[in-house]
Amino acid sequence: MEAMNGIPPQIPGYTFAQKLGSGSEANVYLYQQLSPSRQVAIKVSKGTLDPRAAARFRSEANFMGRISSHPYVLSVYGSGVTTTGNGYTVFEYAPGGNYKTFLESNRLNADQMLTVGINLASALSTAHREGIIHRDIKPSNILINTHGMPMLSDFGIAGTIYGRPGIGYTIAWAPPEVLAKNGGGNESSDIYSLGATLFAMLTGQSPYEYGYSAALGSTRGKERGALLRNIILTDPLPKLNRPDIPPQVERILRKALNKTPEDRYYSSYDFARDMQRAQQELYGHATPTTVEGEPPFPQNLYAQSQANSQAAAVVPKQRNTWAKPLAIVVSAVAAITAVALVFAYVILPNMDSASDNRSVQIKTPGTHDQDNDSPDSAITTSSVPSVENLAGSYSADGGSVQFTWVNPDPQDGDSYAWSLVGDAGVDPNAQGTTTTDTRISIKPADGSQTCIQVSLIRADRQMSQNPAIACAAKP
Repeated sequence: MEAMNGIPPQIPGYTFAQKLGSGSEANVYLYQQLSPSRQVAIKVSKGTLDPRAAARFRSEANFMGRISSHPYVLSVYGSGVTTTGNGYTVFEYAPGGNYKTFLESNRLNADQMLTVGINLASALSTAHREGIIHRDIKPSNILINTHGMPMLSDFGIAGTIYGRPGIGYTIAWAPPEVLAKNGGGNESSDIYSLGATLFAMLTGQSPYEYGYSAALGSTRGKERGALLRNIILTDPLPKLNRPDIPPQVERILRKALNKTPEDRYYSSYDFARDMQRAQQELYGHATPTTVEGEPPFPQNLYAQSQANSQAAAVVPKQRNTWAKPLAIVVSAVAAITAVALVFAYVILPNMDSASDNRSVQIKTPGTHDQDNDSPDSAITTSSVPSVENLAGSYSADGGSVQFTWVNPDPQDGDSYAWSLVGDAGVDPNAQGTTTTDTRISIKPADGSQTCIQVSLIRADRQMSQNPAIACAAKP
């Protein structure tokens, strides 16, 4: 039952301002934080949380917090549980709305698009290096903060704050291989979706809606979604046919949008670098990347620009990388204390193979409404089943906990990713572990119970959509 019929809860340190939106699982409200004084968006679960749901809710917030210090990723400031038992997460408030709304009446020129693209590719590279696959990059998930900066959102928990949410990729922005399999996705798929989003910043529409508008006609809802899916799968990538867009820019977008994943950019970082080179060559300046451990510009950027231009190129100015205030990072780390690994649709794409005691990083997608009347209706992801009969028990001396489970459809190459969940005293930097066995024996967690979650991983790295969760109570 929805707690308090949707009435915004009283949260210590925050004053309610207004309701921002609602999804199937949560309401989102605007609050005024008292100290530090600022507006924040707070997502509150509609129902009270049982122990399993609470563990998942806190796990999502913690994992998002690990990357939210990036300047182009929506920040998470904290999380907790209300006095009525509802989970909540505190987000940075982005008053500028999202790019879906922006593109209803505005367009970017090629130079502006490259700037936004480099910033978002930097954010995506940071997520990918943490093993997170976004799975739903599109204009409505690119928010605009107070400073007019693009913010990548909806990493599984922020999708209901603005715009219409979905589950997994949405058709208009999904790569062909995902549509063909009706699931899946990896780094290359995210690169495609980012390319499609940048295409829309120039045209106002996704690539195939732009190029095949006549074929789509006035169709709507499921009919339009099915027709668009078929067009993406069978027809060639349309050209921009825009004389104001330089060929170098269209070449970059077409590479990111290539129907063959292997022919796209190797990484989102490489995508960003190519956009930098084009921006320097065409406009005499380049937007710096913001990827930890990497220089903001390629070493040979200026030399390449000179070689490719008849005129002398302008040396790119070493701009100071905009970073979120340290207080934000400290606040996020201090506020999010319940740590657990979050399970996802796919495991880190560049993991060679699963084996015992291999560490992995994984991500849980959000659960949202599916709007079948929208041409961008989300498709479901992954046909890999969840493990069954997950159960655990303490040893007689209480020194260990044994968990067992059953694979409902065993196949060659199967493995399992598992991790502790809940308030288990896990190290914030702890990683998930894979095994090929259907039983594990682990050290008990602190507290009255030990809980784990387990996902089935196929040899092709596809993962069960919903991890199985079980708790063993201390005798």
